[in-house]
Amino acid sequence: MGKKSLLLFLSWIGFISFYNAQLSTTKLPIVKIYTEDDIPDEPKIFGTIGIIYDTTGGVNSINDPLNYYSSKLGIETRGNSTQGFDKKTYSIELRTAANEDTSVNLFGMGGEEDWILHAMVIDKSQLRIPMSFYLAQRMGQYASEFKYVELILNGDYRGTYILVEKIKRDDDRVDIAKLDSDDLAGDSVTGGYILRMDWLDNPVGFESNYNSQGGIPMFYQWYYPKAEEIKPQQATYIQNWMESFEEALFADNYTNSQGVRYTDYIDVNSFTDFLLINEFSKNSDGYKLSSYVHKDKDSKGGKLVAGPIWDFDQTYGVSLVCSNNIPTGWTYLQNQDCWDLESMPMWWQNMMEDPVFQNRLKCRWTEFRQSFMHTDSIVNWIIQDTTFLSNALQRNFDKWDYFIGESIWIEPEPIPQSYEEEISVMISWISARLNWMDVHMPGDCSQDNLSAPALGPADLVKIYPNPTKEKLYIECPKQSRIQILDLHGKIQVEVISTNGYTMLSLNKLSSGAYFVTVENDQARFTQKIIRQ
Repeated sequence: MGKKSLLLFLSWIGFISFYNAQLSTTKLPIVKIYTEDDIPDEPKIFGTIGIIYDTTGGVNSINDPLNYYSSKLGIETRGNSTQGFDKKTYSIELRTAANEDTSVNLFGMGGEEDWILHAMVIDKSQLRIPMSFYLAQRMGQYASEFKYVELILNGDYRGTYILVEKIKRDDDRVDIAKLDSDDLAGDSVTGGYILRMDWLDNPVGFESNYNSQGGIPMFYQWYYPKAEEIKPQQATYIQNWMESFEEALFADNYTNSQGVRYTDYIDVNSFTDFLLINEFSKNSDGYKLSSYVHKDKDSKGGKLVAGPIWDFDQTYGVSLVCSNNIPTGWTYLQNQDCWDLESMPMWWQNMMEDPVFQNRLKCRWTEFRQSFMHTDSIVNWIIQDTTFLSNALQRNFDKWDYFIGESIWIEPEPIPQSYEEEISVMISWISARLNWMDVHMPGDCSQDNLSAPALGPADLVKIYPNPTKEKLYIECPKQSRIQILDLHGKIQVEVISTNGYTMLSLNKLSSGAYFVTVENDQARFTQKIIRQ
């Protein structure tokens, strides 16, 4: 075989020298996808997927077998404005040999067939979306689990991605009741539902009795059940329920004609937390695009929950849109050079004028700022993540060499000229934003008069000292499984506590941040610690 023929053969089977030069070994899982045709926006086309991953934490080699997972898949590109970039985001569906959907638990994220390979293309830090998901999870809200990977597509190295859960109703995702076609009355028709606020391109859903910030009737789109599956009785129920909630929210005394206050319709903490993560990030798409709310059936609580969060690439100062680059001002007001307000509900303006909501907001903010949203904690998370990803990020920007130092989006100037400068600018913006929010956060926590939550594991578990050096003490009232995990979910220490008091030696752990989880038959509690 001649040299030219050999190169063509190697290119055809996918082991070309180009990506060998780009990727030889990595700490991240390697995802290989092969398709016979170019991948369209839609519909999904057939292909195969294989994952190389050493579950013991070792190094993964491009020449290793597909030792973690392999199957057929369906794949299409995904996104709106980011479709024009060469580094694409993909929606994938895992399939059996018979091309039927198959639910797979990838990296401990729960069994599902639908996943997203997110390119995070306009975020040169490659951190903004993962950090936002992490913060929402620490607030106690569901946000998509994710795993950093490196992608090879049809023999071409494509850089760093996150494999992330798609927003779906599922026991491991948005955990609300399944709404079947015959759930048409009684408790069964009351949930679950997921509604979306997004671009109004041929939307299917229902109009509100109240205007959006854009001055036209607010429109809520069907997400679950899908528009083609929701039954008339179900559509009527959730539309009437939303009318009652909004009547209360927009009333002068926050109470509707049935005598019910709007705070009785919602999970208040989810709304305060949704506002806080969108405001901290100053999300230019916040509240109006890729925004979700969901409601479970009445027998399971039945309140409206804000979230899950999703679209967080234009955040933390990266964009000129809605003055995201300016670390001052409230995003919910949408008054800083914002547009596309037709899908922006007026909920947040009314809630932020309500002292009851303000007081709970102040309590949540104060609690978060003393722990995982302390400036040092956030900076430490960024440093830990960038250190872990350093080699993969170098390969990513070797591949996409036009990203760093050039304007690829609607970015503020001057454009950072290195990855290190990108991170430095982001950290400076975050520090300024946190300081501004500290000063301008409304409310008085001492006046918070919403019903206190039921006693939970956070009230019963004590973990100290924090920060710590060599030893960690954990008190819990009953037998529990205790784990210490690194920031990427790898278990470092695991014990069973039987006497309510445990002392753990940290001598084998390097300095940095870790999660401690305490789990028993009552609940699961997680706290971040710092090993000095």
